Amino acid sequence: MLTPDLAPRPLAPGGPAFAPLAWNLRPRPGLAPEALVPALGAARSAGFGLVCVGDLPTGPGGRFGEATALLGAVLAQKPDLAEGWCLAVRGGVAPGPVYDSRADSLEAGLVAALDRLGRPRADLFLLQRADLLSHPRETAAALARLVARGLATAVGVANHPASRLRALAKWLDVPLAVVELPFSALDIDAIADGALDCAMELGATVLASAPLAEGQIGDRPGLAASVTARATLRALDAIAGQQGVSRAAVAAAFVATHASRAVPLFGTQEPDELLAAPAFARVKLERADWYRIYEAARGERLPGGEPDR
Repeated sequence: MLTPDLAPRPLAPGGPAFAPLAWNLRPRPGLAPEALVPALGAARSAGFGLVCVGDLPTGPGGRFGEATALLGAVLAQKPDLAEGWCLAVRGGVAPGPVYDSRADSLEAGLVAALDRLGRPRADLFLLQRADLLSHPRETAAALARLVARGLATAVGVANHPASRLRALAKWLDVPLAVVELPFSALDIDAIADGALDCAMELGATVLASAPLAEGQIGDRPGLAASVTARATLRALDAIAGQQGVSRAAVAAAFVATHASRAVPLFGTQEPDELLAAPAFARVKLERADWYRIYEAARGERLPGGEPDR
């Protein structure tokens, strides 16, 4: 029987650890501070262990730095809302987009974000994209400098292919604490392209972004229009019906029970959906259940399913 591993994930040796439930905070542009309180309260009540926030605009009309400034304003008034979770700050991308992993750029960006957040350091700094103009050795040195200067307790990367992860890890003097990548029942590329295997090889905690495929599994199933997607939803629904849980809970459990012990990184901003997110931890999957979902997501039968000839 497969069940999600609920053990806290350490960010650094002897440092903070977080409960394996993560939230990507992306408030809509122009949101008033008081309007963010219900979502933050729901995240705290639901037991989210990691909250990720960045400076990029979160929608049309949004401003760079608006999300970090908004979170900082709320926590200045209600610091209790930050109790129980670790803070991850995203960086390395400027409007344009321009990817810049040079040491001075990363440090200046993180210092500015921390000022807006009213925090002396981030529990985790997440490099959002691979800077193709910076040698991995240069990027590794820049990340290590953030830790050495006390601006981040730990560092991680998002949206990096396996080859870049290995190149970066070769020169990185501090542990690569987190690898964030897209992974859901409707997006299994991280299995096929080796990114999950590489994260396990490096001993990094995996953050599975968009575990509900940006709503295609949850509140926007009408977007899952392909034959493969519909078959995957049927597989999820069959298991959900047997266990009396939601399709979203089964989908998140599919991610969390992979050998990488991936942590679902939810992107919803709705308090009710945040409160419902922990339901995935109660799902129990037989190995046959997991492979039924995986086979549907592949769109073809797995080898070995037919009698030998």
